[in-house]
Amino acid sequence: MSLPTLRIRRSRINLGGAVFGRVTRATVCLASLAAASLLSLTPLAAWGAAAPATIDPEASCTTGGCHADTKAKPKLHGPVAGDACQGCHEPKGKEHNFAKISDIPALCTKCHDKVDGAANVHPPAQGDCLVCHDPHGSKVAGMLKADDQKALCFSCHEDAILKGEYQHGPAAVGACSVCHNPHSSAQEKLLRSPGNELCATCHADLVKDMTSGANVHEPVRKGCVSCHNPHSGPKPKMLPGSTQELCAKCHEKQVKAAKESAVPHGPAAEDGGCTKCHTPHGSNNRPLLKAAQTDLCVGCHDKPLEAGKTKLTNMKQLLADNKEWHGPIRDGGCTGCHEAHGGANFRLLKQPYPATFYSAYQPDNYALCFTCHEPMMAKEEFTKTLTGFRDGDRNMHFLHVNKADRGRTCRACHEVHASTHPRHIRESVPYGNWSLPINFAITEQGGSCQPGCHAAKTYDRSKKN
Repeated sequence: MSLPTLRIRRSRINLGGAVFGRVTRATVCLASLAAASLLSLTPLAAWGAAAPATIDPEASCTTGGCHADTKAKPKLHGPVAGDACQGCHEPKGKEHNFAKISDIPALCTKCHDKVDGAANVHPPAQGDCLVCHDPHGSKVAGMLKADDQKALCFSCHEDAILKGEYQHGPAAVGACSVCHNPHSSAQEKLLRSPGNELCATCHADLVKDMTSGANVHEPVRKGCVSCHNPHSGPKPKMLPGSTQELCAKCHEKQVKAAKESAVPHGPAAEDGGCTKCHTPHGSNNRPLLKAAQTDLCVGCHDKPLEAGKTKLTNMKQLLADNKEWHGPIRDGGCTGCHEAHGGANFRLLKQPYPATFYSAYQPDNYALCFTCHEPMMAKEEFTKTLTGFRDGDRNMHFLHVNKADRGRTCRACHEVHASTHPRHIRESVPYGNWSLPINFAITEQGGSCQPGCHAAKTYDRSKKN
């Protein structure tokens, strides 16, 4: 049986999926066919299609039948999309033979900006652009070689940076180039802007605290990454540990007081407690308080609170109802008397202060009061200068306080936060289950009282003893 031949004039052949380029008066010998009837069933590729010898000026690389799949990707390199293959591939005359591409960066920078001169250059951008980019097309923008940006970056970089439970948004979705320039940058780590400026491009809500507050947290000045991991972390906000653990790196004394004191301040001892009172970025209040100190304190002490077996006073209501405020409160400083984090004395007081109505007089028992008030006021039996509470020159503070066993403590007569009377004199004082009245009245030269503990008494500073 003689083998069939085909004579073709200026036409293309597509046999079973194998494509031949244009030929002129070519003769194709189908040497392996047993019968002409099998011609339409056998792919031409079974015999291997040879590249054309010359370039057909009427066809392009993608339409000439050889490289059609080059344009199959959704994201195409400009020259490929425009069938301008010879912009990158240089033919040798009219032959289907092209010069070898050896200097990739130089070829790419004919169209794309050079990265020379930047302080920090991504190594692939210095040597071979094709480490990251497909020169023809890709599934993703930028003709990246991976299915997404994250997969490409982690082909070189350790993916351990995303092992934390809480992830930074751009890192979580693989948008590495939101923060990093993939080619070059003046910043370390190829960041697009200096550290805090970069964070502020998204976290605009924090910029005011970080820039306009009178008091800025020192780590913020050094950089957001002083506290936050930019990729992921084990705690919310990409923190490396609990709030107390992180704060303790700089504020060890305060965190230790909150956790280990005999009398801890409830909010400070709780997880995340530091940020219940302090802003971690910046504030107009010292020390980075979220509000003025008195306002901050009454923000919680605006109702009776449980403290062991007793209830703490609704301080907001007390201050609203009593306009004669104790000096530290009037000056906006509850911490004049109280520890903010934790302490050794009841009610978080900074120094000892008698918790009872009666107490033997010892100067140390009144250490808190004597941080501001003259201690000799309770020691001198007679005086004309140490106190205004005197009958002539007889010191009435000495009379009440300086007793060996049943001295009246300061709380017997004074409300230490606020009162309706000057000098914070109480209306009444708790005495067991009874609210003991004081019935204090002030006069130009002294005053009087008629408490439940004795008959009416008067004192007069002008009296001659």
